[in-house]
Amino acid sequence: MADVQEREVTGVVKDNTGMPLPGANVLVKGTTVGTQTDFDGKFSLMVPAGSNIIEISFISFETKQIDVTGKDNIEVQLAPSAARLDDVVIVGSRGKPRTSFDSPVPVDNLQTGELEQTGKGVLDQQLMHKVPSYTSTQQPISDAAAHFSPADLRGLFPSRTLVLVNGKRKNASALVYSYVTPGRGEVGVDMKAVPSAALERVEILRDGAAAQYGSDAVAGVINLVLKEESDPFINTSYSVTTEGDGEQYKLSTGFGVDINDKGYANFTFNYFDQKRSQRAGTITSLDDEAGYWGITDSTPYNTSDLRAFLNRNPSAGFQVGLPDMTITNFAYNTGYTLDEETKTEIYSFGSLANRSGSAPQFARVPYWVSGFEQIYPGTDFFLAEMAPQIQDYTFSLGLKTTYNEWDFDLSSTLGRNRIDYYINNSFNQSFGASSPSDFYNGAHQFSHIVNNLDVVRTFEDTGLNSLTVAFGAEHRTENFVTEEGEFASYGDGTPDDPTDRTGSESFGGFRPENASNDYRSNLGIYTDITADITEDFLLGGALRYENYSDFGSNVSWKLNSRYKTLDDKLSIRGSLSSGFRAPALHQVYYTAITTTLTENGIQQNGILNNADPALRALGIPELDAETSFNIGAGVTYRFTKNIGLTMDVYQIDVDDRIVLSGQVTPTGEPTNPIDQTLASVNVGAAGFFLNAIDTRTKGIDIVLSYSNLEIGEGSLGGSIAANFNKTEVMGTNFPDFIRQNNLEDALFSREDVSRVESWRPRSKIIGTANYEINKFSTNLSLMHYGKVTYRHPSNPADDATYGSKLLTDLSFGYEITDKINVTVGANNLFNVYPDTFAEAYSANGGIPNDRNLDFVGRFKYPWQTTQFGLDGTRIFTNLNFKF
Repeated sequence: MADVQEREVTGVVKDNTGMPLPGANVLVKGTTVGTQTDFDGKFSLMVPAGSNIIEISFISFETKQIDVTGKDNIEVQLAPSAARLDDVVIVGSRGKPRTSFDSPVPVDNLQTGELEQTGKGVLDQQLMHKVPSYTSTQQPISDAAAHFSPADLRGLFPSRTLVLVNGKRKNASALVYSYVTPGRGEVGVDMKAVPSAALERVEILRDGAAAQYGSDAVAGVINLVLKEESDPFINTSYSVTTEGDGEQYKLSTGFGVDINDKGYANFTFNYFDQKRSQRAGTITSLDDEAGYWGITDSTPYNTSDLRAFLNRNPSAGFQVGLPDMTITNFAYNTGYTLDEETKTEIYSFGSLANRSGSAPQFARVPYWVSGFEQIYPGTDFFLAEMAPQIQDYTFSLGLKTTYNEWDFDLSSTLGRNRIDYYINNSFNQSFGASSPSDFYNGAHQFSHIVNNLDVVRTFEDTGLNSLTVAFGAEHRTENFVTEEGEFASYGDGTPDDPTDRTGSESFGGFRPENASNDYRSNLGIYTDITADITEDFLLGGALRYENYSDFGSNVSWKLNSRYKTLDDKLSIRGSLSSGFRAPALHQVYYTAITTTLTENGIQQNGILNNADPALRALGIPELDAETSFNIGAGVTYRFTKNIGLTMDVYQIDVDDRIVLSGQVTPTGEPTNPIDQTLASVNVGAAGFFLNAIDTRTKGIDIVLSYSNLEIGEGSLGGSIAANFNKTEVMGTNFPDFIRQNNLEDALFSREDVSRVESWRPRSKIIGTANYEINKFSTNLSLMHYGKVTYRHPSNPADDATYGSKLLTDLSFGYEITDKINVTVGANNLFNVYPDTFAEAYSANGGIPNDRNLDFVGRFKYPWQTTQFGLDGTRIFTNLNFKF
């Protein structure tokens, strides 16, 4: 029987774990009377006479109706929604929670279970298998980059993607990708530093966001959201390629606790171990190898010697593939409510990662480097190995409170990435028999301290549906350090003999003059306003001012909007934004000497410090900020609560883009500034950083999501997602000295253009289907990678296109008990590899004219433009326990 008088009903709303749900909607059914729960999930509501049904809803949870007849106080627990379309995202907005379908900008939302389902052991490779716009591939024989795998969004390379942890800026790695692979000259975040087992989800904002988050957010933002609470668990996995190599082991464990109903703490430990793989080619032509090195019947190392060597070593000692790698991780996330009335909470979170390993470099043979027999007697060659020790950590401490309905968040974040470089199994020719075999080559270290104040309030009584006003400030101090190596790693043991090679082979140590310890600071202030004009129409805008101590200031802005129609099934959205990227400290102060393959053969190349006055003599200016303009538009459509489509087009213009130039070589004139500069650093050629190019990136993202579709006795979920992306170099910005000396092609050649435009696939499509029935599950994933194109620095006859490929992943899962489940499966089920050099150059007899490209057969597969790695088929099994 309905109540005849208006009365007050109070209550609390909790999730399925018993945690309060702040911001849940509480509505008297059939009326406009409603409210929202407070920070503790509590509410108070005046129920009109004649009404007894209360409807309670919250994004990502099932709506529940409660009959309150004769009840004055209730407790309601909401179950998670089975429809993934309603998952809440945080990144991209400081206002009330929104789903990826209601957001005015495109956002991917990946749960940790989806990442683990890929069978991959580290986060960067898991994202590679789930997100079409995300690219990260293993780079064999590329110095320390072999341990990092450059990662980016929308093909804009690592420097233009901002990474957050729980909404706080993650520190960059200390590594500059200096090798001739995708991302050359770039600086990114170490995506192996945070284990996926510690994450609740990963949010990926596919839109420019520099006005909201600051420098680097040009292509988008990746937000790693740590778990708050979880049942104790142990997850184990093992995988191996069908070649019997590249073994990977992983062990993850963690637990979460509730602290007196006022707080939480979650801890995760992770161990990952990887063994190396071998996918090198073979030298099939004695004449080609002899011709490349100038070996004849009459040279000291003659043709007969070479024939005997190749019979023993068909790959000339080369190893190409995965490196040995061991990673240990720890992550935590804690929070505690100090005062419930003011919602004052102290929180802290962070992660610590230690990584070691060994990556083979170019094998040295006696007709390349002589004298190594003195320390490696009885051997045909020596294989130098890059064996860095890498440490990464980030720790945040903060305080949240509410005053006069304004939410305050004050925090400080400390982050550091350090790389100690070791070259093992190497040789310094100038030291002869006294040369060490193992060298300490120095270190790079990058650290930052970030202090944030964020203030936000949502107004409900402005005449609008809601108005969220946010503002704040960020102060950041950054430090980049280069430490010198031991003398033998760079020194000359026989200074009177100019013919000897100096420094450790493969990677020369940092010299005393390379050592540096450089700082800068910046201050940013912002405002961010989101207005829900009506329930259907949203307008938002952000404005940010940043001032850097080393290059000046910048103002960036953003506008976005969204309109819902057709009973909220269809949303139309769009955004306009300007952005910027400050030159990384690494790009300003980095210097190194490496051995590499060039069009002119193998040589010692240097990278010069941009702050070096010697570069001013060449007319190379100090680095300035990149600027960008981003325009995006899209639609979302919900066919049903379980099926939805998003489609977003975009264009990103980046001006004054910073690149690591090609090599400047001597002119033969001792008085020329170029010759003088190269002689001063004792290298045959050198490159440097400069604001050299303007680029335009156009593309479209399409995502069709479906979940909880009843098929027979089971349910089906998954998605079809695609990214089509094209980057073009629109112009170059070389200083007058470069143009006057006709150095444009040397500094940014056809190869460099193709690295930006076509070394990443222009299309990537991922289709997934997961079918669950009773205790069984099956997961199928199809990944299509578009073609990539290599352009030779000077000879179009050596251009090559490597065709598109389709990879298939398949796995089967079984719940042994409600606490134990097992999964077995295969990545790349049909053993697909990239096209070989022979396939790419089939019209040319299977051999490129420039034998530096395949190093006379040592490389079977392209190493400049790899699309998805060289594993082939990988078999894996996962065993998971919950307690």
